[in-house]
Amino acid sequence: MGQSMSQPQVDAEQTIQQDLSFFSPFFIGAHGENSDVLEELLVEFVRDHVYWRRNFHPEDIRPISPQMTHSSDYQDAIARLREELLSLTSNLKRTVPIYSPRYLGHMASDLMLPALLAQLVTTIYNPNNSFNEVGETTINMELEVGNQFAKLFGFNTDPQRYPCAWGHLTSGGTDANYESLWNFRAVKYYPVALVESLRKADLSIEINDQKLKSPNDYTPWELVNFSIEEVLEFRRLIFQSIKQRYGDITFKRFSQLVEDNRLEALGPAQFFAQNYRYHQPVVLVPATAYPFWQKAMRLLGLGSASLVEIPLTGTMRMDENELERILEKLRTQNIPVLAVVGVLGTLDFGTIDPIHKIVEIRDKLALEGLSFYIHIDASCGAYVNSLFTDQEGNKVSRDQVANQLKYFPSESVYDAFTALSEVDSITVSPHSFGYLPQGIGGFIARNRDVVRLLNSSQQDPLINSKDLDMLSLSRYILDGTKPGANAASAYITHKVLPLNHEYFGRIIKQTIAAAEYLYDKLSHLKKELKDVAILDVPFEPDTNLIVVSINPNGNVLLDKMNLFMEKLVEKLSHNPLHSVQTNEFLSSCSHLALQNLTEVERLGLFKKFSLDDQDALYNPEQKLHLLRHTLMNPWISSNNNGTNYLDDYCRYLKSAITDTLAQI
Repeated sequence: MGQSMSQPQVDAEQTIQQDLSFFSPFFIGAHGENSDVLEELLVEFVRDHVYWRRNFHPEDIRPISPQMTHSSDYQDAIARLREELLSLTSNLKRTVPIYSPRYLGHMASDLMLPALLAQLVTTIYNPNNSFNEVGETTINMELEVGNQFAKLFGFNTDPQRYPCAWGHLTSGGTDANYESLWNFRAVKYYPVALVESLRKADLSIEINDQKLKSPNDYTPWELVNFSIEEVLEFRRLIFQSIKQRYGDITFKRFSQLVEDNRLEALGPAQFFAQNYRYHQPVVLVPATAYPFWQKAMRLLGLGSASLVEIPLTGTMRMDENELERILEKLRTQNIPVLAVVGVLGTLDFGTIDPIHKIVEIRDKLALEGLSFYIHIDASCGAYVNSLFTDQEGNKVSRDQVANQLKYFPSESVYDAFTALSEVDSITVSPHSFGYLPQGIGGFIARNRDVVRLLNSSQQDPLINSKDLDMLSLSRYILDGTKPGANAASAYITHKVLPLNHEYFGRIIKQTIAAAEYLYDKLSHLKKELKDVAILDVPFEPDTNLIVVSINPNGNVLLDKMNLFMEKLVEKLSHNPLHSVQTNEFLSSCSHLALQNLTEVERLGLFKKFSLDDQDALYNPEQKLHLLRHTLMNPWISSNNNGTNYLDDYCRYLKSAITDTLAQI
């Protein structure tokens, strides 16, 4: 995991015990230790809810009478319900036990007790966070959760300062990533609609501003290379000038004309046919990006062919040199860049893209006339930022973050996290590293005023920011009907366990310490197996996710190495045909696509595993199979009959490797 940072050593066992004691109230527990708390609080608040129901016009006659509850039909219905629920839980017990410290697979773990209780209790009230009338309480919670995340990333949340951030919850990280492009597209081509509408309406205005020119003074290339703040100010100045010079009637007609000439109204085909001097934009993503980015490009009419993948370094991070080279080429070709997407914790490798370098490149190229927006997919890394944030929302030093850790954070990782305040939007997935129930994602934007461009029914383009009706949430987001219970789940969790270094950060730190421990244990295991196999970590982990691959001694072919890995993974994965109790430990698999590496990096990887396979080396379809470990479980470092679970896992892994070697 890189070079060990110099720092005072502390009693590791004492620290682990202190952390476990701190975590103990917040989870159900690997053996249901807090089940009595879950049951007691759930019963208490179900009763509280029933009391609320009974006290709303208690004079009303109860529709379900005692006679009904004693009827045979009623009893049969309850019996069927009980039977189906028993069948449901019976089937669910066949699934992977992600709550257990013996599970080291995907980014899933035990649930936060506050999150689960808040979601269950709120579900009984069934609020809808699309409409103020039936969801005001939980909509306010959702907006507050957005503010909590915005503060975590260093965005301004004070409405008196500009720009002011905002955020809301989604059904997952994928939807939030879609929303980033939806927002960016609305901004990128808005100046084109403004200038085209002025031409069609035969209106002439002048702008007296230090930074912005009058509309007719811009070239087509300049109009699609504004920053977000410049687009919003350009819009404000034009509408203000129209109203002052031509009056309210022309102002309203012009407002509608602008809406009619926008890309969102005309559709991409007609818009670019009418505005033939403009190119379709491209979106740049790292080669580690998941296929949903292609889906997003197709859904928004941008075309998957306009998605450009940036090659990776040998550490599985976006190559910033390649990024700058490709952006320079696009600039010389006058092709607009809608966004550059960075990943803060890849799902397969846990690596952190150089966010700080992306920001530097954006600022540099903006001076050369190329402007693009930055979105960060922090689905797997958002909560890690709590380690970098103090209780006042300020960034803590690298030494403070590294206290009681051996390797984390590297200088590059620290710089990436501290640069988040400079990007335009961020995706979060509380159901991943936030230990919240599935189905909870989030979208956070640095400038709330972008929502002015998302609601076509907004009557006054000059409405003051503080007068925006954010409680009418569905006007400004992709989602329609959405459960208020998810907002309550996140809100209560963050209230009980705030997103900072002293609270949520302690859980994150423990998982990273566990990853560092496993990293060192794997180094020892590598030495123990050197006479029979090559075990190695292909690249240093950035957070709490570690991948490893193994090649039997004497093998030089990638296909045979992958075949060995497939057989090994079978021993470490759950077979749905067998009882999950037969698995001593569970991990998961991943793949490294060789085409994402340069030839030099592929050669280095092959050398690490003693591979001499020219056909595989130059085959773009080839992949290296990996064993993936995501160390999320808060109890993974706890004592287990004199050892800890990671010690036990490494012994089990060694046994699984030797057994697999004996079978091939």
